[in-house]
Parts: sequence; C-alpha cells; structure tokens
Amino acid sequence: MTFSSLFNDLITLFAFLLIGFVIREIVKPLQKLYIPASIIGGVVALIVGPQVLNLVEIPASFGSMASVMIMLVLTCSVIGVDMDKSKASAYFTHLCIMVSVYGMQMFLGCGIGAFMEKAWPALPFGWGSEAVFSFWGGHGTAASAGAAWEEYSVLGNTSVGMIMSTLGVISCFVFGMIMINVGVRKGWATQASNDFKSNPSFFGGLLSEDKRTPIGVARVPSTGIDNFSFQLAIVLSCMAFGNWFMGLFKTAIANVPYLSALSQLPSLINGILAGMLVWNVVKRTKLKGFVDRKTINSISGLGLEITIVSAVATMDLKLISVLIVPILLLSAIIIALTAVFCLVLCKMWHRTNWFEKCCGSFGAATGSVPTGLALIRCVDPDGKTDAADTLAIGNSLWAPVYGSMPALLPLFAVTIGMFVPIWLGFAFMVVPLVIGFIFFRKK
Repeated sequence: MTFSSLFNDLITLFAFLLIGFVIREIVKPLQKLYIPASIIGGVVALIVGPQVLNLVEIPASFGSMASVMIMLVLTCSVIGVDMDKSKASAYFTHLCIMVSVYGMQMFLGCGIGAFMEKAWPALPFGWGSEAVFSFWGGHGTAASAGAAWEEYSVLGNTSVGMIMSTLGVISCFVFGMIMINVGVRKGWATQASNDFKSNPSFFGGLLSEDKRTPIGVARVPSTGIDNFSFQLAIVLSCMAFGNWFMGLFKTAIANVPYLSALSQLPSLINGILAGMLVWNVVKRTKLKGFVDRKTINSISGLGLEITIVSAVATMDLKLISVLIVPILLLSAIIIALTAVFCLVLCKMWHRTNWFEKCCGSFGAATGSVPTGLALIRCVDPDGKTDAADTLAIGNSLWAPVYGSMPALLPLFAVTIGMFVPIWLGFAFMVVPLVIGFIFFRKK
C-alpha cells in the first residue's frame, strides 16, 4: 500500500463523514438524539458498499483503521492531563466505579457466554470475554484479545469482537445521547441545560458568534513549525517511544517465568504508557509550556471520527446474520447493566457534577475513553466541570490492569479454565462496590 492509495482512502472516508454531516443537518430527529455524523456516514458507507447495494467499493484499509486510530486517540487522552491532588477523591471514586463496571462486564460476559455456547455450537470458545474487551476498549482491544485467542488456536473471537465493538460504539452514542437527552431535560446537567434551552446551535447548525472557540492555541512561532503539526509530532513521538520501549520490555521478559505472559500485552497501551511517562517528566520542566491540550483534543477528535466511520462501514453483515441472536442478547444485558451501574453509582458516590461523570463513565465503558470524553462534551461543551479530567485520570490509574487483560484472560481460560476469568470478574465487580459504599457514599 502506497501513501497515495492510503490518502485516497482517507478522501473516501471523509467524503462519507461529510455526507453524514449533511444528512444530520437535514434530518432533525438525528440531531435531537445526538447521533454524530461519523455514525451516520459509516452507516451510509455500509449500505452503499459491497455488502448491501454494492454501489461503491469500500477501501480495504477501512477494516484496520479503527484499531490503529484508537491508539492515537488513547495516547492523546493522557498527554497534557494533570492530576490535581485536591481532586484525588473524585479520581478514586471514578476508579472504583469503573473497576466495578469492568468486573461486571467480565463476570457476566464470560459466564453468560459460556452458557450460550451450549445452545449455539457455532460460537467460539471464550467469545463472551469479547464483551468486556469490545465495550471497554473498543476495536483495538477486541482485536488484541482476538489475536491472543488465536495464539491458542481459538478462531472467530476477533470477528465477534469487531461486531460487539461496533455495537458498543453505536450503543454508546445512541443510548448515551438518550441518557443525555433525559438528563438535560431533568436538569441533571449543570452546564448543558442553559444551552439546551436557549442556544439554537446546541443540536446542530452553524455555531453563533459567541460560541465559536479556537480548536487550539499556538505555542510556537509559525515561522518554525505549524502548531497543529508540532502537537501531532509530540503525540506520534510518544507512540513511537512507546512502541520502542514496549518492544524492548517484551523481549526482555519473553522467557522469564511468571512474567512471559506480559509479552503478549496489546500494542494498544504502548502510547498510553509512553504518554503518561513522557508527560510526567515534561510537566516538571519548562518544556511543559510547549504542550497545548486544546490542539491535542482536536487531534483526538480527528482520530475518533476516522475510527467510528471506518468501524461502522466495515461491519461483517454475514457473520452478524449467523451469530446475531446471542451477540444481541449478551450485548443488551451488558449495555443495560452498564447504564444502571453508571447512573446509580455516580449519583450515589460523586459529590459534584455526577451526571457529567456518569455520561463519561458510560461512554468509556461501552466504547473507550475518547467516546466517554465525546459524551462529556455534549453536557459540558466548554469544559467547565472536572468530568473530563476525572475520566482521563481515573482510567489511567486502571490502565495497567485492563491493558494486560486481553493477553492474560485467554491464557487463564485455556490453561486453567473459564471459571478463572468468571470469578476474577466477580472479584473486580464486588471489591470496589464494598470500598465505594464504605468510603465514597454520600451521607
């Protein structure tokens, strides 16, 4: 594949994104449900593509864009984010909520999945584990887990993961937007309520003059380098450093007893770990001023748009037709309980901006951190609450564990038995609940 062919593929992708935007502007109910242009554009590409109408050839690169771009998006999520010690309680409250949700998805995903394998023989062993990997980390994590299963000659979980990941992203925005719609009308949202009632551009259309804000702030003179390019270079350099460092680490522990399993850690976390490391060094020096969080957010948004359009456009409809019933049943159970956990626990434990944090938690637990941030932007468009900061920091504290699970869970299931992931998920679910009820419950 040449750069020219890849660039042409991106031209096609962004054409569908623009089509999605136009449709969203014309069909007003899509705005009222907060369905983004990326999902609409991806659905259009799926319909006109070879799987349905066969009017347009969908580039082969679309199938791998999501797993690559998610690495960019997740790297962006930690660069320029400071941990405010005064908000430590909010961070650990979020951490308990997220770990409990993660444990619930693992416990029920693996447990119900194992039960369903008896009724649907076509289901691959361990397919239910893709529920937590798909809904939690999206396409990249699901693909990493699928690759780990393939190491043990268990085939088919990657395809299941891709379907569930796509369902997760769609559910994140469809049901997340319904949640936001209800929350805004009930007055739970502290920042979006005024916009909802008085701002005609809240749902779509051209932003009013007073709402137009810069997507970034120049940190270096343009005579030397374009600011957007400079911030992108920082992000990509972190990814490069992460790939290099993790490559050395995995090689070093490949034959070390008890640690060799870590050599299968997914590349998804390389940029996150490198970004955290680099930022924690840089922020203690004068170089901190070179990092512009607004521009990095714009880079993250770009990666997120590419991820969603390409993922929706490449859904495997043939596989869906065969396994659609068990996939939908398990997905519906997990998504519904995820919404309940987030709503109930956030309202009970978070002392400020609970609804904004609830939206972020639901988005992160049905897609990824970027989708959680996207939902937060809907209810906190100007970033006036600590919801985005809480989501990014809280999830970063949990990243070393959930980042290793795609490699460790298949290992445990194949070598010891599926009961290990099931009860490990149960522990992840219950222990944070106990801690939260003791320390974080509002009096």
